[in-house]
Amino acid sequence: MKELLEKVDDRYVIVNSGDEMSLRFDEQPAPSAGYVRDFIITGDGWIKDGDYNSTFSKTVLPLPYHAKDVYDISNTKPGRLEDEWAYRQHPEDWQTYHTRYVTPDVFQNSLRRDAQK
Repeated sequence: MKELLEKVDDRYVIVNSGDEMSLRFDEQPAPSAGYVRDFIITGDGWIKDGDYNSTFSKTVLPLPYHAKDVYDISNTKPGRLEDEWAYRQHPEDWQTYHTRYVTPDVFQNSLRRDAQK
């Protein structure tokens, strides 16, 4: 997955609620006496949460990309993954990295299962 994080492009690390990403860095020499070192991590990406007020909040599609500055929300549902610009640029990412299919079943049925025990 490291290659997905190496540069700003239109490739994705797609995460779900509860997922975690750990980053490791080489240890740096101690700062000079009297100085304190701060670390700043700058990211470039998109957040698509499950907020009911967000368009397409229940789907991964449509996929954003840097050259697209306007998102047409006139469609009532997203199109096919194979038609997405970002997919067409890097289709191998969907065979190598984006292999998990997540449904809402576990969340929706968690209280029901506990109540039946």
